[in-house]
Amino acid sequence: MSNTTCKHCGSPVPANRHDGFCCAGCVYVFDLLHQQGLDHFYDLKGGLSLPPVSPQSLRERDYEWLARLGQVTQPPGELRLALQGISCVGCVWLIEKVFSRHPGGFRVNVDVVHGEMVVNYDPAAFDPVAFARDLQAFGYLVGPPHEGGERKQASGLERRMGVCGAFAMNAMAFSLPAYFGMPPEFAFAGWFDMIAAVSATLAMLVGGSYFIEKAWRSLGAGALHIDTPIALGIIAAYAGSMGGWVAGVQGLKYFDFVAIFIFLMLVGRWAQQAAVERNRRKLMRDTSIPETVTVVDAERPQALSVLKPGTRFIIKPAQSIPVACRLISPQASVSLEWINGESESQRREEGQMLPSGALNIGLKPLEAEALESWQDSTLRKLLEARRPGEFRDRSLERLLRWYLAVVVVVGFGGAVWWLAQGSSLAEALQVMISIFVVSCPCALGVAVPLAEELAASRAEKLGVFVRTLALWKRLLRVRRAVFDKTGTLTLENPVLDNGDALKSLDPTALKALRTLVTGNLHPVSRSLFDAVGPGGLLSGQEVHEIIGHGLEFQDEAGVRWSLGRGEGADALLSRDGAVLAGFRFHDQLRAESVDEVNALWRQGVAVHVLSGDREIKVAGIAAQLGLDYQHWEGAMTPEQKAEWVREHDHDDTLYIGDGANDSLAFDAALCAGSPVTGRSFLEQKADFFFLGHSLRFVSGLIHVARIHRRATRRVFAFSVMYNLATVIAGLMGHLSPLAAAILMPLSSVVTLSLVALTFGRAEKRALEARPPESSVGQALPAAG
Repeated sequence: MSNTTCKHCGSPVPANRHDGFCCAGCVYVFDLLHQQGLDHFYDLKGGLSLPPVSPQSLRERDYEWLARLGQVTQPPGELRLALQGISCVGCVWLIEKVFSRHPGGFRVNVDVVHGEMVVNYDPAAFDPVAFARDLQAFGYLVGPPHEGGERKQASGLERRMGVCGAFAMNAMAFSLPAYFGMPPEFAFAGWFDMIAAVSATLAMLVGGSYFIEKAWRSLGAGALHIDTPIALGIIAAYAGSMGGWVAGVQGLKYFDFVAIFIFLMLVGRWAQQAAVERNRRKLMRDTSIPETVTVVDAERPQALSVLKPGTRFIIKPAQSIPVACRLISPQASVSLEWINGESESQRREEGQMLPSGALNIGLKPLEAEALESWQDSTLRKLLEARRPGEFRDRSLERLLRWYLAVVVVVGFGGAVWWLAQGSSLAEALQVMISIFVVSCPCALGVAVPLAEELAASRAEKLGVFVRTLALWKRLLRVRRAVFDKTGTLTLENPVLDNGDALKSLDPTALKALRTLVTGNLHPVSRSLFDAVGPGGLLSGQEVHEIIGHGLEFQDEAGVRWSLGRGEGADALLSRDGAVLAGFRFHDQLRAESVDEVNALWRQGVAVHVLSGDREIKVAGIAAQLGLDYQHWEGAMTPEQKAEWVREHDHDDTLYIGDGANDSLAFDAALCAGSPVTGRSFLEQKADFFFLGHSLRFVSGLIHVARIHRRATRRVFAFSVMYNLATVIAGLMGHLSPLAAAILMPLSSVVTLSLVALTFGRAEKRALEARPPESSVGQALPAAG
């Protein structure tokens, strides 16, 4: 792996680039920041890494949705928008600077955590579309606001945590005087007990109910969750405390413990979910997938459910075709890449069928007649396919079942033994409740979220962003890695073979080529845009597509430029009919794919390739990877891919793909990942998504899962020893409420230290094993 890192984003620079950048998009944004005097951005960014700026993200985008949203938003002059590409304070500063250049803008509030921004402006003077295009030039993509489900869940947990923090402080403040010798006959002693009791009661209602409800639901589903022992400890401590308060038994009052324990558990749960939800919001909804449809002769867009056989509708450029339909327009250029992996464009004539899920890569809208309803369409089935629910760890459930049984038996047994020795009922209850209290997995509840956060941070250094909490456990079970071909093993776009052809073009010809390809989604156009990079365009007439032949336009000087097929090349650039350059392309494996496949085999993970592309092309890629015929399949439908995974999976399959034709296989696999392609449908349902141009992260991700397991095992071992010691102390009657209140945070500190030490040592070993760095670059910095 290259030790040189990109000057803009910090990602590893591919071996075939020698300019210090990972891609043409980063070159463009780096130059633009310096040209416009905004290079202070790099001072604010510091050593944090950024998402690479894919050249495809700088292509012309359709912002018609934003123009409509600006017209109907309430209140007028305020927009809440999703924002992709932000990661640090430098991003916030840059967005504010760009916003300040637009007349009519009042203020912009950027929320890095939730991947959103709120724009306040004068509707008569401010142009939201112009602002979005300006941000896009710097690599930030604006999209429709996120759906509110996850945001409500996160904010609900945050509110519980904040309120319970206040209750915990109250309960501790009014319990401390009794611990330090306040006599029961003190005038305000009763008031102090009442305030502590009320604080603990409110903490139970606000925060305790969260864990009790989840434990109850898991029991109703026939499963045991880590929330079950938490709920048991909370209920026992609270019930005993209320009984002790009513009966006047000081040794049964655990009000401060109840409130503090609930608060710490909420902090741990919030920390566990925060990083995952942050990564889920890094990507916007895929705007190429329509949410509405424009029906011919209808006044406004309508829901997709109106599509029935015979309905005539419009398919916009760069939009997926919602249902199988008959083409009414004279000609169309579509891509089936997202359905079957075929990267070449397909020409369709009037009257021919367009499949559901194909992409209109032409420059003009198409008119078509539906042949099926939205309810029966392939695209709907792929979009609505859902991955299995929360991963059930059967071994953990068995462990919890034994753990709870032992705790209950020891607790009741201890109480019975004390009663048999002639102790009072209050003393026996204190022993039982103290055992239930110290058996609460407080240390696990706080330390495991830290392990999740550190593991996610390590993954981000690999360019991987985790979206599900169960990923680390699932990765440890992986014995089979299945890859899609196009866009996953290979780069999303074909690679230009003869880059020297671009160097032979004069600046005007380069601008003309960029003008021809910047708005077209044909694979050749995308590849040439990657090679040329964003920049200046020629003024003139609109670019026209001649289906099956290529693109052409006339500039303001009257010169006619064209890009089309020709002999000896995949594309020819011509000026007034004279050929200036020919371009050839090939599919290229992602960097270090061969090394990664070999590394997986060495780890005992079998590698397979499943593709909808033609078998001859899949065979060529498999040969480069050293895979025999038993480990690859070509010309597969989405259903065949899913069926193959179901037949071979034993809860041990990792699937990595990027197209809608991988959606059903995603659902059948144990865990799944997707590259960031700009069409974020699969990224939104994957367990993780990855950035950059290399596959050298899969074995690294499994290694991170092993470090995570090592850390959690150490925490568990300490928790077992801690529980044994405290349970013995409880059985002997030496565990008072004060001791429980002190031991709980101390045990959490020890387990947090164990987790940090485990990951710190792993990081140190990784640094020691890293080869000397190039004088040009530096080590991959931590992701921001």
